Amino acid sequence: MAKFCANGHQMEDSWEICPYCQRTGFQGGGPAASSKTRLETEPGKEAAQAPVAGRKTVLLTDKRKPPVVGWFVALTGDQKGDDFRIRDGQNIIGSAPDADIVLRDTAISSKHASLRYKDQKFFITDLDSTNGTYLNDVTEPIAREELKDNDILRIGDISLKFKCL
Repeated sequence: MAKFCANGHQMEDSWEICPYCQRTGFQGGGPAASSKTRLETEPGKEAAQAPVAGRKTVLLTDKRKPPVVGWFVALTGDQKGDDFRIRDGQNIIGSAPDADIVLRDTAISSKHASLRYKDQKFFITDLDSTNGTYLNDVTEPIAREELKDNDILRIGDISLKFKCL
């Protein structure tokens, strides 16, 4: 028989408290079942006060993220002052919402550049962007270069200062 909390969330039989709303469960055939029986943790105690000591739900996406190995700080543009974490492995920089580092600028391609951290080194690669990727004061766009601490990366109209850990 299925078990539901007071708000209708389905719970496993072994759960005493709903993980969604932190309330004690009800037993019944479903959320619309007419005869629900309240389950009490202890007679005389209100179930909503039952402690949930030491338990916290963690998002799987947060749990599986690689470690932070550096960051960018926007020096110009609408995002001036914002910082962007760089994680171990590949980081896509662009204007697409699914990019790892999302920059809001019409001069930036959806998948503009790739920053890869491998073997204690950072490499920036332009992904055939429309307006190119520039490093420090160089006037020619780069194809692939190694990034060093305090380098300035220019993508579209945004300048980003690179910091590594």
